[in-house]
Amino acid sequence: MAKKIEIKSLTKKDIEELSKRKEGEGIAFSLYLGVKAGRNFVSEANSVITNEVKKVEASGVHSKSEKKKISETAGKMKEEIRFLKLPDETRSIIVFCNTKRKSRIYHIPIYIPSKLVIENDFYIHPLVKTLEKYPRYVVVFLERDKARFFSIFLGEIEEISEIMFSDVPQRINAARAEWKGLRETKIQGHIQDHLHRHLKKVSEKTSDYFRKNKFNYLVLGAHRELVEKFKEVLDKKSLKKLIGSYHIRTGYDLNRIKEKSKEVISEHEKQAEVETIKNLFNRSNKEKRSATIEINSVLENFYLHNIDVLVIGKDYKEAGYVCPECHYISPYMKSCLKCKSKMLKTSDMVDEIIEEAVINKIKIKHLFHFHKEFDKFGIGAFLRSEV
Repeated sequence: MAKKIEIKSLTKKDIEELSKRKEGEGIAFSLYLGVKAGRNFVSEANSVITNEVKKVEASGVHSKSEKKKISETAGKMKEEIRFLKLPDETRSIIVFCNTKRKSRIYHIPIYIPSKLVIENDFYIHPLVKTLEKYPRYVVVFLERDKARFFSIFLGEIEEISEIMFSDVPQRINAARAEWKGLRETKIQGHIQDHLHRHLKKVSEKTSDYFRKNKFNYLVLGAHRELVEKFKEVLDKKSLKKLIGSYHIRTGYDLNRIKEKSKEVISEHEKQAEVETIKNLFNRSNKEKRSATIEINSVLENFYLHNIDVLVIGKDYKEAGYVCPECHYISPYMKSCLKCKSKMLKTSDMVDEIIEEAVINKIKIKHLFHFHKEFDKFGIGAFLRSEV
């Protein structure tokens, strides 16, 4: 059973397919499961599924036979989730299935609050909305006579486009050139002219990708001597989106291209995080600060409705207290400041804060790299207004 469970990274094609309603597929199940550090996601999935099925059965909307199918499908979902092995950096699991079709299970590195929706169509709105701001990368793998284009989304190759070929002659040595009565310099000039036209074609195709698709950044893979030549012919807008390049001496290897591209993307994301942290510290140190760092100050500003962006460090976790009645969160209070109820201990306040932030439409930025200076605090926030 366990070997048959496949958890995939989402692609653009998957979302398009999920949005299409097909007749005769039965009642649709859409499960969003936010993965919380230190918590058993299987137990939470069972609880979310059981509670929603009870509500559906009590609603009186479905017939007796439909309720039976809903119960059976819910049982199948629980069984499948039990055998899932989550990839690193999974923040949410999304399961789509219906009473007449095999489940499709995905993982994403973005937190979405747990929820099960049972209706006629797949409920993809939270997914589409969440992924709208997640960067999509176009990768150009360039060789002297051809080029391949890939898109990378959520850390995986999403799509491989057509291969572009060009007629670029191989280098002809001097002896062969003289024998033909031709000068090597003339031949090499002819080859360079062909190569320039090839690079120009690839450049134009790259520009088309940015015009026709919602790509955010460009990654270039090529032989060392082609990288700078390609940059020279790349248009200014595409050049600004180039975040890095890597060199490959050998020929085409999809796995190697993927790994080298991900290294460039990871370094770019790390540097972006460094800039975020630098900005956070700079703005928090000003006399009229517009950012704050450290859990107590973050929570204080949270309850003043003054947070614009919440910044959470990699693997940050801290115990505290949460009110079971109004969900008030505190690092130390055992009695709720709002409703005076007895607070319950929680092993991870961050998960509770994330839930509240999502409800209050506060933007959340997770850091996927360690940053020594920031990790002393683990959490910070950019403020809506100066305090």
